[in-house]
Amino acid sequence: MAARLSASVPSWMLGIARFAYRAATPHLWPARIAHMRARKRRLAGERASLDWDRSPEAKQLARGIYWMGHPLVARRLNIKASGSPDADAYGRLQQLLEAQGWGFPVSRALSLGCGHGALERRLASAGFAARYDAIDLAPQAIAEARRLADDAGLQNIHYSVGDLEQVDLPAGAFDVVLAHQSAHHVEDLDRLFATVSRALRPGGVFHLHEFVGPDRFQWTDAQLHHMNAFVGALPARYLRLPSGEPRPNKLRPTIADMIAIDPTEAISSSAILNAVGRHFRILEIRELGGALLHEGLGGIGQNFDPQAPEDVAHLDAFFALEDRLMSQGVIASDFVTVTAMRE
Repeated sequence: MAARLSASVPSWMLGIARFAYRAATPHLWPARIAHMRARKRRLAGERASLDWDRSPEAKQLARGIYWMGHPLVARRLNIKASGSPDADAYGRLQQLLEAQGWGFPVSRALSLGCGHGALERRLASAGFAARYDAIDLAPQAIAEARRLADDAGLQNIHYSVGDLEQVDLPAGAFDVVLAHQSAHHVEDLDRLFATVSRALRPGGVFHLHEFVGPDRFQWTDAQLHHMNAFVGALPARYLRLPSGEPRPNKLRPTIADMIAIDPTEAISSSAILNAVGRHFRILEIRELGGALLHEGLGGIGQNFDPQAPEDVAHLDAFFALEDRLMSQGVIASDFVTVTAMRE
């Protein structure tokens, strides 16, 4: 009936009718808008969790090694995060807190967006905290994290499924909250960071290891130019994807493509640092780079043998290019670590 009516009524009259209805029922619209936003978040979360449920091994087989996973990149990131090739960002965090009089293990730590639980297992083995809570949106990832923790005999890690857009946390319960490559999947940063602030004890610390580059991977012209120029000049053997196909130049993805792949990817990434500053006192920011290396090594990082002098020389040249362009202000640091304190 409605379809037949709309077909027979001029569009301008339907527009007036819709406007009149909305004007006459303003009390209904906040609830309807909230419902639509909640439905959008739910659908986005369901689509994102399909990818997050996949194991790191499955992703590497399909896409190649993640750029941070290459041994020489990991060494570089350690130096940027801590000043030492042998200490990562979490070693630096512990060093920073010990300098402020903290003792370890702390009583309780929380990991936001824990995935398959590698970070918690590593920290638990190092005695960082007496108890760990960890949250992720992907149910299968949480199930696998529990299994791996059980297999390792780690009984002090407690996993649960949760959406960081809506998570509710106990007040004053945590000494440290960690967000490792998870906050850039959150749209409402102020809500999450306010929740984290309430969940920390006074003087507690929020530590982020994060992508803070362009929203939805809308790479700058400078990033694309310098990345593609360097990678395109490499010998062909470095440019093979896991499928065997040659890797084409990187392009700026469309927003529609980004949403189709993962609606949460880098949804508000460029706003993270300002949002942290609104809710916490920032103790330290360390720039990790990545504006060229992240996408530049995407799909091909596994082709560089860390034991082969020629391969190492190419990577060192890429590292030097990124550092030089960062120092000149041509590109920014797309990845950072941030240590912040609840007042």
